[in-house]
Amino acid sequence: MDRFSASPFPPPPSGASSGSSLLRELNPPQKEAVTTIQGPVMVLAGAGSGKTRVLTRRLAYLLESGAAAPGEILAVTFTNKAAREMRGRVGELLGMDEAQARRLWIGTFHGMSVRILRQHADALGFRPDFTILDAADQERMVKKVLEEAKSANPFWTPSKLMNQFSRFKDDGLGPDDLGIEQFRRREELDWVSGIFRQYQEAMRQRNLMDFGDLLRFCLLLWRQQPEIMSHWQHKFRHLLVDEYQDTNRSQYEWLKLLAAGHGNLCVVGDDDQSIYSWRGARLDNILRFEEDFPGVRVVRLEQNYRSTGTILSAAGGLIHHNRGRMGKKLWTEGIKGEPLELFVAEDGEDEARFVAGEIRKLCPGGEYDRVAVLVRASRQTRELEAAFNHHGIPYRVVGGLKFMERAEVKDAVAYLSLAVTLNNDLALERIVNVPKRGLGDSALEAMRQAAEGGNLFLGAQRMAASGKGVRGTAPRQALLAFVQMIEEAHKRLTADPPEAAYLVLSYLLHESRYLEFLQTEEKGAERLENLRELGTLLARERDLGEFLDSVALEPDAGGRTQEQGPDEVRSVISTLHAAKGLEFPVVFLVGLEENLLPHKYSVDQGDVEEERRLAYVGMTRAREKLYLVCARRRRMFNTYEANVPSRFLKEIPPELVKTRGGQRMGLRLGVGEHVRRRY
Repeated sequence: MDRFSASPFPPPPSGASSGSSLLRELNPPQKEAVTTIQGPVMVLAGAGSGKTRVLTRRLAYLLESGAAAPGEILAVTFTNKAAREMRGRVGELLGMDEAQARRLWIGTFHGMSVRILRQHADALGFRPDFTILDAADQERMVKKVLEEAKSANPFWTPSKLMNQFSRFKDDGLGPDDLGIEQFRRREELDWVSGIFRQYQEAMRQRNLMDFGDLLRFCLLLWRQQPEIMSHWQHKFRHLLVDEYQDTNRSQYEWLKLLAAGHGNLCVVGDDDQSIYSWRGARLDNILRFEEDFPGVRVVRLEQNYRSTGTILSAAGGLIHHNRGRMGKKLWTEGIKGEPLELFVAEDGEDEARFVAGEIRKLCPGGEYDRVAVLVRASRQTRELEAAFNHHGIPYRVVGGLKFMERAEVKDAVAYLSLAVTLNNDLALERIVNVPKRGLGDSALEAMRQAAEGGNLFLGAQRMAASGKGVRGTAPRQALLAFVQMIEEAHKRLTADPPEAAYLVLSYLLHESRYLEFLQTEEKGAERLENLRELGTLLARERDLGEFLDSVALEPDAGGRTQEQGPDEVRSVISTLHAAKGLEFPVVFLVGLEENLLPHKYSVDQGDVEEERRLAYVGMTRAREKLYLVCARRRRMFNTYEANVPSRFLKEIPPELVKTRGGQRMGLRLGVGEHVRRRY
């Protein structure tokens, strides 16, 4: 029997209204979305319409009603954070303890693929303990392949190749699936596909997978092994997918294969909030869902619980101009609210002064966390930060380098990863000479030769034992100490019971003198704090293997790099992409000019509709008050460039907008007329 098949919930009594307590607080469309559990269902969930409530209640309803056991439902989210929140809410709704909640299959596409591939890796020529590369290590591997092939192309840099390989994999393509339509010339196709093939073979030899491999290999496994595919199709009787508008081709095929037997696929998404085509998302997946899954029940969640009526009407007026949408109209039982305010600034500095001054007026008691300023491009934050500092407004900038991408964190994780398996070549290459031990490229090459086709750590062990292959007494002693340190850490991790991972990490960082090394580095104190935070994360983890997988699978881990002021009272400065899923009482949407929003690149590519969706996402982050801000000119290097106001401004019903700051430029008319002119 499958270990997840036994349900802790008894079936409902005959004739009972199962799940009644779960349905009590739902409006009629939400209730329909929760209780329609047979066949394909598409829930079009508008911004602020209670999507999270529907997702968690539907999963809980399937369990409480006896329609499925915990191991028979697969719920897919786009971030590990969302998965944790869903698991916690479902557990709370049903009174599940932590052990029961952990039995639920809730996670990201890539996280679920890892769990499946760990069980069947041998069918693809991998060992179950394969290592997952992050982006930086993936680029290093591409460089290594180019060096070994003694081949280079000035256009196809390692970074560009890595990104292109990832896009191919998002589309479900391997080296043998590429065609001339993806390239400018046949010679380019032959060269790129050749490097791609060598890269994949090098990964297989080293028992490595990158982020894009996880879904592609899972699909490959299912297609090559029908009996394995059948097992997973029968196991998961119900599929539930969040943010369906953000799925790429591989994710779409992954879901379609899993749902092929029973068709019990429920997708929740919003075509008006599809803003990630640049990372492979395909809007067609949601627009064509009714064609791909005949007999689908479409449920529209249009009642908004977040924003005022005016904000919803303004955002609806804007998004109505998009042709590629399924159509819905958000409404609210709440107040109508204030009109939007449009401020026309002289330049970027004037824009920032206005925003900062207005925030001071809006937050006389220092409630700065009520406010967010949303920008299209990260370069817009500089002037805003200067103005915030001048006015004494505490803030945090959302974006920048993520926690797990910081060098000191990656070094610490590499130490720990090597200690776990003693078989992670990339981890060893990263930290064998950090801090400096006199073990450079020549020592690494000697390790490869000593390993005789095995892993590098085996070569390091042989060299440490024989004393051969390393020049100089100090490097030989350093190598011996390094090997003994990793072996000791491995013993501690594999003891019965194993020592806590955060204690082993502390041992590694002290024994390697990495902490001393950081104290001599720039921003050493800040970097040490990051390692303390990593230790805090590890102390909360029950399974070190799952944690190391999550490091590669969770690109959003950790968060912020630029911040000032106490946590609880900071305003937010964020890019529009990073703000999706957030909400604030007051929002400033700045930089509403042609070539900025909509962005010049998107205009040149003919994709203005996604830019309009991006503006729509920004507008619907506001609960009570929304400011629209544009500048007459902006400084580029040492000169000013005149701006044309964004076309999106004239698409907002003018009766909903109050204009400020335009009088000195002759802008006395409503916004609808004002934006038809050049300044």
